Amino acid sequence: MTQTAVDMTDLPATPAEAPPPAPAPTEATWYPLPPAARGVMQFTWALACLVPCLPLWFFVVWQLTDRWGLRFAGLAALLVLGAAWGAWLGYRSWAATSWRLDARGLQVRRGRLFQREILVPRSRVQHLDLERGPIERRRGLATIVVHTAGSRLQALRQSGLAEQDAIALRDALVPEAESDDDAV
Repeated sequence: MTQTAVDMTDLPATPAEAPPPAPAPTEATWYPLPPAARGVMQFTWALACLVPCLPLWFFVVWQLTDRWGLRFAGLAALLVLGAAWGAWLGYRSWAATSWRLDARGLQVRRGRLFQREILVPRSRVQHLDLERGPIERRRGLATIVVHTAGSRLQALRQSGLAEQDAIALRDALVPEAESDDDAV
């Protein structure tokens, strides 16, 4: 391969002027979930928090008053508060989740006060699934399910990943095909 004159002018004059090589990173970078996942997580948490609002409304507000206007105002207030609480929990969950892929395997970190870090070693990966629901497809997100060797029904499910990241994780974690494959 030959270099042109323009390419050669960019080279340092002597090896002493060459910048030192950058040090190799000692640990992989933790990646947060994409911003599109924030809205999806807030929506799902808000829906989940609305479920206990109806029995609470019936047993508290409905029993305390016999005026229909107060009953429905109490229902509206409970629904707004439940949705707001769920949206806040969804935001906190989104902000407290990160992942990384390094030589050992896939790591997922969740939580702030009670932090949980999950490591799935590459050697334990059996197979992977990508799931995309209608809301995830619309937002460009995917859920990766990493099935591991171990006890029955063991799998890591991480939702809210960007679709490109989930595909790259799947391709990076797929066990190498061996020459003595047991397929017929």
